[in-house]
Amino acid sequence: MKKIIAIAVAGAFAAPVMAADVTLSGNLEYVFVSDDQANTADFIAEDAVVAVGASSELANGMAISASIAIENTDEAASTSPDGGNNITISGGFGSLAIGDVSGGMDAVGDYTDVAAYYGGFDADGDDAAFAFTPNTGIEGLKVVISATPEGDANNAEGTSYGIEYKVGSFAAYYGKDETAAAASQQSSAGVKYSADGIMIAYETGESPQSASGKVEFKGVAATYSMGDLSFGIEMQEQTDDGTVDSDETTLSATYNLGGGASVYIVNTEDDKLATKVDKTAVGINFAF
Repeated sequence: MKKIIAIAVAGAFAAPVMAADVTLSGNLEYVFVSDDQANTADFIAEDAVVAVGASSELANGMAISASIAIENTDEAASTSPDGGNNITISGGFGSLAIGDVSGGMDAVGDYTDVAAYYGGFDADGDDAAFAFTPNTGIEGLKVVISATPEGDANNAEGTSYGIEYKVGSFAAYYGKDETAAAASQQSSAGVKYSADGIMIAYETGESPQSASGKVEFKGVAATYSMGDLSFGIEMQEQTDDGTVDSDETTLSATYNLGGGASVYIVNTEDDKLATKVDKTAVGINFAF
């Protein structure tokens, strides 16, 4: 979800329409993928996303915003709304978002997800129907509380919360998804240090999955940036009831072309799966 584009575009559609500030944004990506072990190569058109949004001020001084995201899952498919559709009311109290929004745990962390393709820390939470972000009054402290009622077709029923604190070059978070379905329950925590073009991060998480055991996640990542060029490494491990199921190492290099465009090359290997994974991706991404 986080790897395609963060589409939190503000907007509100109220009469008169011309009173609202309307924005348009989007993302398009093409990737060439080579699998050395399977001896295959594929050209992939990633999901194309366009987001329309607007924002305006209410009579009582608070602000209202909304966003509508339209996603084309492949070049042959017709566009249809898919995620990112929400309304947000904000003021001195903080903000309340309604629709398809980032849940409490999903709104914080994910520090070790640094590659443009592949990789990613899997205990990073999910979307929700409602999310409340209070004004904590403490600089650097972010708290998000979310909930999804029964019957929501897009997100798992339950609650979630996330807490993140940033001070100087350091950041830390803790989050938990408490859903009705055990397989969707997760908790995670992480720390990050960023300074002088260097970023180092560590995350750990778990999910009960079943009564007989739990799935544990560990992520370690580092990046180094020199101007428009950045290099990254991330190591993601997944353990199921004490047995290591996945031990993935992903190396990446990304070059910022400017104007919202970037190119990248990513290689990932995993020796723990039944069939060894050794894949390389070369892609171009344009966000506007």
